[in-house]
Amino acid sequence: MSPHRANIVNLLNLIASKSDQLDYQKRAPVNVANELVNQWFSDFYHPTDELFKSEFSDEVLASLRDFDAYYEVRHAMLPNSLDEMLKTKGWQEMMHFAGEVLDAHGWRGIEARYDVSD
Repeated sequence: MSPHRANIVNLLNLIASKSDQLDYQKRAPVNVANELVNQWFSDFYHPTDELFKSEFSDEVLASLRDFDAYYEVRHAMLPNSLDEMLKTKGWQEMMHFAGEVLDAHGWRGIEARYDVSD
C-alpha cells in the first residue's frame, strides 16, 4: 500500500478505536490527544498534494474531505488529554465517523503497511 494510503487507513483505525488509543497512550511518550489531531491535520491528510490525491479514488477523497470538515469543526473543542477526550460526546462522534469511513471503504481493522519495492 502506498505511504499516504497506509497512513490514512492506520490513523482512521486508531481514531475509531478507544482500545487502540489507550494502548498507544501506554506505549508512546507523547500526548495522544494532541497526536491524533496533529497526525491528521499536519502529517497525513494532504488534500492538495497531487501524489496524495492520485492514491485515492474520487469517492474516497470525498469521504476524507467530509471527515476532515467534521474534524475541523470539532477538534479545537476537545480536551488536551486522552482520558478526558474519550469521555466527550464530540470525540465519541469523531470515533464513530472514522468508523463509518473505514466501513465504507473496507478498511476497518486493517493494519496497513507500505509497499516495499526492490
